[in-house]
Amino acid sequence: MTLSQTAQTVQPTSRGYVSLPVAGNQHQLSEVDRYVDDFDALAALEAGAEQDLAAIEALPHWQATAYESRYLPALRLVGLDAKEKVVLQNTADLHIHTQWSDGDDLDRVLAAAVEQRLDAIAITDHDEIGGALEARRRAHRRRLPLAVIPGVEVSSRDGHIGALFVTRTVPKGLSAAETVERIHQAGGIAVAHHPFAPKLIERLLRVKLGCGDLLNTVPFDAIECTNAVPGFAARYNLAARDAVENQRIRVAVTGSSDAHAAWQVGKGRTYYAGNEGPLSLQRSLQFGLCQGAEGYWRFREKIRYRLHLLKALGKNFLFRRNSIG
Repeated sequence: MTLSQTAQTVQPTSRGYVSLPVAGNQHQLSEVDRYVDDFDALAALEAGAEQDLAAIEALPHWQATAYESRYLPALRLVGLDAKEKVVLQNTADLHIHTQWSDGDDLDRVLAAAVEQRLDAIAITDHDEIGGALEARRRAHRRRLPLAVIPGVEVSSRDGHIGALFVTRTVPKGLSAAETVERIHQAGGIAVAHHPFAPKLIERLLRVKLGCGDLLNTVPFDAIECTNAVPGFAARYNLAARDAVENQRIRVAVTGSSDAHAAWQVGKGRTYYAGNEGPLSLQRSLQFGLCQGAEGYWRFREKIRYRLHLLKALGKNFLFRRNSIG
C-alpha cells in the first residue's frame, strides 16, 4: 500500500490508539518525494567516488572530487525545501597526525572525526604525506561523510608550517619564507602552526616549533591561533591572536587539535561557510574568511593529555625523536 492509498484510520495498539496519515496529504507526500528525489540525485555521485579520486590523484595540484565538493554538501541538504537559500556552516580540524609520523592509527583518527561530526579534516604528518593520501582514499572507498584535505607539517628551520591542499611533500630545513614559497608553488595553503609555542617545550624537544614574529614578514595564508592544548597553552594562542589583531595581519585564522591521539581529534576547530565542501574551505583560507576555536576539555581529558605529554617528552629524552607524539 502506498502513502497516497492510505486512508485516515484509527488502529488499536497495546498502548491505545494511533492515527494513521490522512489520504492525499500533499504536504506530507511532497516532503517524502523530496527525500526520494534528493537521494536519487546523489546516487551517481556516491557510486563514482573511488573512480573520481583515482582520475585526479596523478594531477600535479590538488583538485576536489565530486564526492567531496558536491555529494557531501548535498547530503546535508537532503529533504530541505528551498536549498538554494541555505548556506552551510562547516567545521574542520586542520592539524592531525597519524602513524605515518608520530600520531595515532589512521582508522581510529577517521572514526573519531566522523564521531565528532566534522565536515573536513587535514592530515598533516611531519614531513610525510603518505598518511594524508591514504586517508583520502579510505574516506572515498568507505563513503565516509568526511572530506580529507591532504597536507604536511613541514619542519622549516624557523618553525613548523602546515601545507594544506598539496599532493607532495615540501623539503624540510628551509627558511620559513622559502618553505611558504614552495607550498605556494605546489598549489597549497601555508599555515603558521603554533607560532608562539613555549620555548621550554622547544628546548626539551630540541626543535623549533613556532615561527614567532616572522608572522609579520612571511606571506602566510593563515595563522593557527587555536592549537588545542588545555590549560597553560592558552597564553600562546592569545599571543598568536594578538599578533594578528595588533599588527593587522590580514590572513585567515584557524583552529586545530594538533592531535597525536585519536581522542583529541576535534578539540580545535576551524569554522567556514559554503556549499562546496573543501572548495569552500580553500576559498575561506585564501580570503581570510574562517575563524578558529577550541573545544571544551573535561578534567579527566586534561589529566590524560598531560600524561601523554610527559610520556612523549620522556621518549624524546631517551630516543631523541624531536617529537611530541
